[in-house]
Amino acid sequence: MNIEYSSNRLARASVSISEASRLFGVPIGRKYIQRLAVLRATDKFTQLYGLQALRLHPLKGNRTGQYALALTGNYRLIIEKVRDDTVRILDVEDYHGD
Repeated sequence: MNIEYSSNRLARASVSISEASRLFGVPIGRKYIQRLAVLRATDKFTQLYGLQALRLHPLKGNRTGQYALALTGNYRLIIEKVRDDTVRILDVEDYHGD
């Protein structure tokens, strides 16, 4: 699958575990890189639903059209489907943070 990034920060973090760890901390940085590898290895968005470890789920309300993937604990990788073979990384966030 093709991956786009909503910010330069997220794109920089995708380059290496060390860069991702510097930006997000070690546990989240490692999972971020792992999740990107899974996304790249997947052909179509619908295949992500078959990977239970991702815990992919659609978001609701003003976040309709966005999806969350589990990283660690409360941290989620927020994505949106651009096309069936392309996703955009929107954010890494603690969904209980606010």
